[in-house]
Order: sequence, then C-alpha cells, then structure tokens
Amino acid sequence: MENPGTLIISDRDASSVRDFFNGWSLYRRIVDNDYLYHRSVREALSRWLDDLGRPFSFLDLGCGDADFSSGILRGRSLQSYTGIDLSPVALDLAHQKTSLLGVPCSLITGDFMTGLGRLPGRYDIIYIGLSLHHLQRREKEFFFGELRRKLNPEGVLLIFDPVLMPGESRESYMRRWVDHTRSSWNALTMDEVSEAVEHVTTSDFPEEITSLNGMAVGAGLKLADVLFTDPTDFYALMAFHNS
Repeated sequence: MENPGTLIISDRDASSVRDFFNGWSLYRRIVDNDYLYHRSVREALSRWLDDLGRPFSFLDLGCGDADFSSGILRGRSLQSYTGIDLSPVALDLAHQKTSLLGVPCSLITGDFMTGLGRLPGRYDIIYIGLSLHHLQRREKEFFFGELRRKLNPEGVLLIFDPVLMPGESRESYMRRWVDHTRSSWNALTMDEVSEAVEHVTTSDFPEEITSLNGMAVGAGLKLADVLFTDPTDFYALMAFHNS
C-alpha cells in the first residue's frame, strides 16, 4: 500500500534505467563495504538526532534510493520527508524505503540546485549527502544562500561531503584518495576501482571546512559543528545552524 500523501514525479526512459543500474550496483558495493564511512556517519547523525528533541521536517537533496536517510529517520519524530534526485529509477527505490516512514513523503525527479527554490515552504533539516562536491566553487557559494532561504528560523543544514585538509590542493587530495582507494578497496575488481577513480578525479571538487564555513557565514548561517571526520581525513559530517 502506498503511503498517503506520497507524490512521485518521474520520467522513465530505457537509457536512464540502464545508466542508473550500471552505476548504482557499483556504488552499492562501495557503500556496503563502508569505503565511504557511511556506518560512522550513520552513528554520528543518529546521535545528533537523538539530541534534537523536537519534531522536524526533512529535505534530502540527492537522496538516491533513500536507504541511508530512511534508515536513520524511521521511528523518530519526523513530520514530513522530501527527497530530490536526478534519477527516476532511484526514486522508485526510494518510494519503497520512504513508504515505511509513516509520514507524508514527496519524491521529486530533478536537479536539486535548480529545483530547490521552487519547493514550497521551509524545512527544519536539509541534508546533502556526498553531493555538494559536484558543484563548482561559485555554484556552492550561490547555493548556500538558497539553502538558508529554505531553512526554518531554527533549522539546520547537514552536509556529509569530502573535504580538503587545511592548505591542501584538490590535486593533492586526489593523489591521496587514489592511493588509498587502490590499496584498500580490495572487495572491488581492478576495473571497478578504476571506474570509481575516473568518476571522483573528474567530477569531485571538495573544499576545506574553513571554505565551507566562509560560504555558510556569508549566507547568514553559523559556523559548522563538525559531527564526524573519518580517520583518513577524506570526509566530514557538518551541521550548520540557521540561528
């Protein structure tokens, strides 16, 4: 049975289905082997939500199949869930996950950067997981302003993203990441590792936490509370409060 209030906006075609599953199966194996530290981030985010102490609405940007978020949100004081993703196939899977949340859910196919401003209302929590780094610096700076405008006065922006070490260049980060990946992602084939390396080195543009803080403060948000950094200094979970 569909969850009352669920809206799915989708536009399927054969190539999108094929492209999604070609890439998603590899991504799922990366996540399932915890190569991106999802287990630790899940624990940190769960502790943070335990301390929140109030009901909340949740906007999930780049939600994918919503497996990560729905697992954390289930059983909490969630009032509504909205997810945006480019893949209609991912959102079909997300519908199965979010139908168990027991609250009104909206799943929207589209680019979260261009679609954010068209969403009605504001949100208590906006979450961006491993997606912000696909934007260029100027796009990120603009986007922080858009994000703040969609937060409630006491809302919080949560970002889980790759981050540069202080003073580190993107090129240095990529060298570190590629060396680490090739030596430790042993559950994947060499071809799969090469595919992941190709994606990250051509599509990822991480920032220092201090740079993200500058963007946040410029948009009217507070400095980040860093909830988690991984042992290899590749990723961080950050909470930017609106007030």
